[in-house]
Amino acid sequence: MMKKELLILASALGLLTACPGDDAPPATTDSDDDSGTGSTTNTPTTMTAGMTAGTGDGTGTGDETATDGGGPVCGNGVVEEGEACDDSGESATCNDDCTAAACGDGVLNETAGEVCDDGGESAACNDDCTAAMCGDGIVNASAMEDCDDSGESETCNDDCTTSMCGDGVLNETAGEICDDGNADDFDFCNNLCDVAPAAVLDMMHVFDTDTGELDGVPQTHWDPATSTWYLTGLTISAGGVLTVVGDTGLTIMVDGAVDIAGVLDVSGGNGGPATPINVCDTAGLGGIGGPGGFDGGVGAGNMGTGTQDGAPGEGPGMAPATGGMSSTATDMIDAASGGGGGGHLLPGADGTQNAGTTAGVGGEMHMSLPPLIGGGGGGGGGVEKDDAFGMLGPGDDEGSGGGGGGGAVSISATVSITVTGTIDASGGDGGPANACGGNLGGLGGGGAGGTIQLDSPATDAMMGILDVTGGAGGSIGFDGYDGGAGADGNVVVL
Repeated sequence: MMKKELLILASALGLLTACPGDDAPPATTDSDDDSGTGSTTNTPTTMTAGMTAGTGDGTGTGDETATDGGGPVCGNGVVEEGEACDDSGESATCNDDCTAAACGDGVLNETAGEVCDDGGESAACNDDCTAAMCGDGIVNASAMEDCDDSGESETCNDDCTTSMCGDGVLNETAGEICDDGNADDFDFCNNLCDVAPAAVLDMMHVFDTDTGELDGVPQTHWDPATSTWYLTGLTISAGGVLTVVGDTGLTIMVDGAVDIAGVLDVSGGNGGPATPINVCDTAGLGGIGGPGGFDGGVGAGNMGTGTQDGAPGEGPGMAPATGGMSSTATDMIDAASGGGGGGHLLPGADGTQNAGTTAGVGGEMHMSLPPLIGGGGGGGGGVEKDDAFGMLGPGDDEGSGGGGGGGAVSISATVSITVTGTIDASGGDGGPANACGGNLGGLGGGGAGGTIQLDSPATDAMMGILDVTGGAGGSIGFDGYDGGAGADGNVVVL
């Protein structure tokens, strides 16, 4: 429509130019001869078809469309300069910022299946743009994963740490029965990740605290440094006996229950008599202390001390029970002396004396729990003087040995301890007369009772026997010969 109007206007103007009216003055140029300033030039104006209406400078374009002059627009569906792609929004291959979609580019693209995109591996995001999670089968070191086998395997724990016995993570696939996370090879779980056994004892058995052997078989969960036997259960059946020997007291740690219907024996041994019967020309031996207890002293005379005086018993302090001293005799009639009894919670009893001899003195008291020790040993008996004073003669009659101190045992259980049988930590008796007749020497003192400690959430020993009595001194009921009794020991039930 605009073009038609322009053509009509142009035609009309052309007609006016080509056909002036009769009264129209001719186009002239007035000028003075002297070219004054008043001269005027009149030039007719002609609009051509090439000019456009509505503009003053002829630059209008009519029906042409103008642009806004801006840069590329991401999301308009047209790939423009600087854009890798433009899918009118996020797509599986194109991010919503018109960059090509790629895991690790730092742009989250859910359409491409990305759960996260941190520009590479992070503690929360795997390098395949999945959320980091132990067990997803992708090792993510940033999330502190050593491994990830999509669950427990022989080499990888279910917490994504490398499987190793002692790491504190139970891995049954790797053959672990237990894993307590320490390097102690002797506790409930050893360094092979094998769990301690449960012991069921229904016959005669011997445990040696010096070697950690039960009936000669080394125990895998025995700690020699602390003399501790680790078990997951302990049963001594009625009729069963567990005798404990060795120099150190026995600690039994049980992760479970303890039931003692039979006998647990840590008692001290009896002192030996002079031998042989009737002749009695060889001194008696001292009784062996129970585990953690102390030995009794040997008797005086031949094959004993080699002197007129009995040997002292052993003990933890500076004043153990002393032996009978017949070297001080002033008379030949019944000139014998008995050994002193071993001490523990109380001092041991003194022996007896006659005819100027010196009685053995009872051993001093000492504490236990702690330490886990037993009773002191009794002193050996002195000779009966039948020969010259001042020296041991062939006519002197040999003394008997002192009793051994009772041993020490401590039992702790995580579940319960039930004792309907006997735990015997008694001291050994002093050596007896042994039918020596007129060849009788002084008799040994008794060993002190030992130590028993029971500790569990439910300990019941009301129907059982916990024996820590001191041993009796050797006796014929006549002063100068009898040994002193050992003191009683220590019992603690928690």
